Amino acid sequence: MSNLITITVDGREVQVPPRTQLIEALRGPAQVETPAFCYHQDLSVAGNCRICLVEVEGPRGFAFGIACHMQAAPGMKVRTQNSSDRVKWARRGVMESLLVNHPLDCPICDKAGECTLQEHYMGQGKHESRLTDEVGKQYKGGADHRFTDTKGIERGGKAIDLGPTVVLDQERCIVCSRCVRFMDEVAKDSQLAIAGRGDHAYITTFPGQPLDHAYDLNVTDICPVGALTGKHFRFQQRVWNLKSVESIDPSDSLGANLTIDYAITGEGGKVWRLMPRRNPDVNKSWIANRTRMLYERLAENRLVEGRVAGAPATLAEAERAAALALSGARKIAIVASGHTTLEENAAALALADALGNRAEVFAGSWLPAGTPDGIALSNDPVANRAGLKLLGLGDTLDDLARRAGEFDAVVLFHHDLLADAKAAPIASIANRIVLDAWDTASAKAATVAIGVRAWAEIRGTMVNCKDRIQLLQACPVVPSADLEPAWAILARLAGAGWTSEIDGWKAAVARSPRLTGITYRAIGPMGMALPQAAVAAGVA
Repeated sequence: MSNLITITVDGREVQVPPRTQLIEALRGPAQVETPAFCYHQDLSVAGNCRICLVEVEGPRGFAFGIACHMQAAPGMKVRTQNSSDRVKWARRGVMESLLVNHPLDCPICDKAGECTLQEHYMGQGKHESRLTDEVGKQYKGGADHRFTDTKGIERGGKAIDLGPTVVLDQERCIVCSRCVRFMDEVAKDSQLAIAGRGDHAYITTFPGQPLDHAYDLNVTDICPVGALTGKHFRFQQRVWNLKSVESIDPSDSLGANLTIDYAITGEGGKVWRLMPRRNPDVNKSWIANRTRMLYERLAENRLVEGRVAGAPATLAEAERAAALALSGARKIAIVASGHTTLEENAAALALADALGNRAEVFAGSWLPAGTPDGIALSNDPVANRAGLKLLGLGDTLDDLARRAGEFDAVVLFHHDLLADAKAAPIASIANRIVLDAWDTASAKAATVAIGVRAWAEIRGTMVNCKDRIQLLQACPVVPSADLEPAWAILARLAGAGWTSEIDGWKAAVARSPRLTGITYRAIGPMGMALPQAAVAAGVA
């Protein structure tokens, strides 16, 4: 590309975009791993940890500079650890300075296994300790939290309760200031600060004020050393026992990108946490606390079997009862759901096609949409509202409520519609078939209830409020191996013969010209902006 500039890295010419931070140029086009503690892509530059030191040529020859603070410039010449012994020596010195007073908490620290201090020691440090027992360590921490341990050594603050969600270990802190910058710049609520000076500096809250914010758990993600930990995950699981799948927030129409971290043990498994997954076009590196805690619901109040006329039934028995109710119904209402994927809604449309003129499809939600917070929430709880519109489904719930008397069967899936007072006429329809992952008010009011897989357990797509299509991947942890995605049951009721969610995707593509030519591979983990309707239709 003509707008690229050329810099020289370890004797190699590399082309990078102009005004790129040097650390990003090294990590990206130059493919040189460059460590950092204080630097973060989505925060302002602090430049205080010094572990990203490189040599840059200037008027007096090569001199040290920090890669996070400099921008790439045409003709810049850079030496990294790959060609400069001085860079290696300097970084070892930085690591020694950081570790000389750092407690050896690795065996009990939640950050162990994903700690950048551990990683950079192995990559940049490996120095031998020069600390003697006579000298001892200088433990940091505020005066209010200092104590003397059983060996008679003065210690810094341990397990300080900062507020409802976060615990602080002051003596682990390397004062990178990421958490302070996050609260200042992203949360826009300066609840954290650096107190003290020099090697006695420490992170704390303002006197008498807790750390309490809708996004405050993000400070535990960006803390590089385990000084800040979340109460919900503290001492729960070792991270090296966890595996991850990529997904999105199913509770909000922005669709913040996240990972589902789980462990398989014995015959079952458990989802242990949800973590933010960086996507600069959606949520950057952040997710809201309420999004993060959705993992708890995956093991609560699940509908893992069927019910017919209020009596327990197997999933197969409930499905047969649903098929029988549909075959005998004169007129059937099928309610598409903005809380699940395009593929499952395409299965509902396939069912409507199979039922012919006896079926009518409705869609929408009575849940109100709020105001976007500018971070990782649109505050519209209907995650796939745009996806319904893409399939040609408008907001018609009021029409269904008004005309409920015309129908003798209704099919609901992944939508607790009957919990709303406005749905009283719908709740009076004789045959109420509900497919849900949870034992919701709608499932309890159903004449036939069928348990299905939840959002974290299915593969499919949603379209967010920015017209961006994104993928959900299936986590293998399921409360019952007998549970299936809703699309599988709907497709069988339709006699469609689908074998995977790919069939649902193909059905969705057939209904929307804007999806033509798009595949799961093209969408990828970062999603993709949908083409405009006129372009997709071939109109100039």
